[in-house]
Amino acid sequence: MSKIIVNATHKGGEGKTTNTIILAEYCSMVLKKNVLIIDMDPQANLSGRYLAMEYDQAYKGGKVPPKNTDAMEEFGDDLEGSTIADIFYGRPVFPYSTPISNLEILPAHSAKLQEAEAVTKNDVAEKVHLQLKRFLSLSELHESYDVIIIDTPPSKGPLTIASIKAASHIVIPSQMEQFSIEGIYGMLQLWKQESYCRQKDDPIELVGILPNQIRDIKLHKDFLENLKQTNGIGDFVMPMSIKKRAIYTEILVEDANPKSIFDLDTKHIARIEYEKACKFITDKVFNHV
Repeated sequence: MSKIIVNATHKGGEGKTTNTIILAEYCSMVLKKNVLIIDMDPQANLSGRYLAMEYDQAYKGGKVPPKNTDAMEEFGDDLEGSTIADIFYGRPVFPYSTPISNLEILPAHSAKLQEAEAVTKNDVAEKVHLQLKRFLSLSELHESYDVIIIDTPPSKGPLTIASIKAASHIVIPSQMEQFSIEGIYGMLQLWKQESYCRQKDDPIELVGILPNQIRDIKLHKDFLENLKQTNGIGDFVMPMSIKKRAIYTEILVEDANPKSIFDLDTKHIARIEYEKACKFITDKVFNHV
């Protein structure tokens, strides 16, 4: 069975999308695994990393992916813009290829994801919460991919809940700031609620809390140390931190050079730093520890 990792936080700016990208590229480029990434965030920033997303002027500047030429060749024009949002509308989906040969993506569609999330409270469980899990239970997905990595909106809304319900593992990236740490409690509560509902043969494991965008200031050091000593949380804090470095932003922009952290020299501090975090995560996910 494919491992399904979700990166989830309660707010923007925590490094969730960056972590999704670097973890996916580590799995595909370093571990040589077949990887599918799924963009459940209507902001579509993850999708824009790999596809030339187009602005949807008819819907408040939302984003839509370009035509999926691979899908059109195999299934015809009906799938010219297939996205993950189509699972909420009963439409088939077809992943896009990326410049990395063993990495594929199911991109976001801003308007459709927002519309799916806006269903009534009575319908949300059936029409949103369970749809991604049903989709990811398809045998052809597990035959095609070793790992599926999901990026979520910066919230605890229906799309994030759907992602957690579909996941086998959850990672919580977080800055060492007051509001960020308060948000950890909300994500831990979602994880505990989901764990309680799961069957024993279908657990969801918390890989850990990844301290992210850390600066060498007393505030961040104190928050991190206090977090490690907090009962019920400290044991989940990963033993490494990701520093705030310009290269993590620069490398994600269009036409970046190098294209990936893993194109950097193996002795580059940014690669060494993030490679440790990725190894920690994948060792847990693939039961290497």
